Amino acid sequence: MPRIKPRALRPGDTIGVVSPSSYKAFEALQPGIEKIQRRGYKLVFGEHAFDRRGYLAGEDRDRAADLNAMFAREDVKAVLCTRGGYGASRILDYLDWDTIRAHPKPLIGYSDITTLHIAFLRYTDMVVYHAPMIITLSRDVSEHAVQNLFDILEKPEPLGTYDTREGNVQTLVPGIAEGELTGGCLCLVTATCGTPEQIDAKGKILVIEDVDEAPYAVDRMLTQLKRCGVLDEAAGFVIGEITDWQKHVSDPAESLTIEQVWQDIIVPLGKPAIIGFPFGHVVNPLTLPLGVQARLDATAGTLTLLEPAVSEA
Repeated sequence: MPRIKPRALRPGDTIGVVSPSSYKAFEALQPGIEKIQRRGYKLVFGEHAFDRRGYLAGEDRDRAADLNAMFAREDVKAVLCTRGGYGASRILDYLDWDTIRAHPKPLIGYSDITTLHIAFLRYTDMVVYHAPMIITLSRDVSEHAVQNLFDILEKPEPLGTYDTREGNVQTLVPGIAEGELTGGCLCLVTATCGTPEQIDAKGKILVIEDVDEAPYAVDRMLTQLKRCGVLDEAAGFVIGEITDWQKHVSDPAESLTIEQVWQDIIVPLGKPAIIGFPFGHVVNPLTLPLGVQARLDATAGTLTLLEPAVSEA
């Protein structure tokens, strides 16, 4: 069954802002807010978007209520997360899946939002967007990355082949694979194992990246995904960066490199794979619409979207 595609955004639309995971002060997000407003969009904030409870953006039920409310509102055309962090898994049981499914609109984010993305793919059949958040846009993000975000969200036509000029894409395993994009932040993808939301990668192109993880931790997560059958079922792999992994290695003799981890676990699978694709926790992240059909040419080092990521406005 084809995925439900939210309608294309257009300047003048209202975007709802929520914090399903961790807290960030309004002042730290203001540059990103202004960047979106300059594109012609109006922003409305969830009632609890700036609540704080330790490492969480307020109470679980309140964060879920904000997300439910933004999907229920007819004037809100997309839902954008302030940041990731931690906490999205704690609100899954409080989400109103019937309301969300009945009001398809882009859910935009990455990092901890991977938890929501994978659940949305399972429970709503809706395309979701592994994409810059407000905290991302508050940094000095390149115009190329920003334009890619809005091209994906505003144009009901296939993007075609990604321009990865700001990455360092390399072939890990040559070959060609076609399938639906799925995945996201590696630690959150792995955390779905054994839950009702366990990621379904069968026949799909699995995209993974992460930040601040040691090589042994990446090894452990990939090994768990392999033992759960996830890696064996995937059609191919688009691997980004494990940003800042080097700071966890004080003695190179006591660690593998990230490249060695890919060689040990991904290469023996014999599936088309690339590394260095610029998405997620990098300076200039590209937007990946999860649930959209794509073509991975690992030999050429390219990823091509075969269909639009949004429907006609």
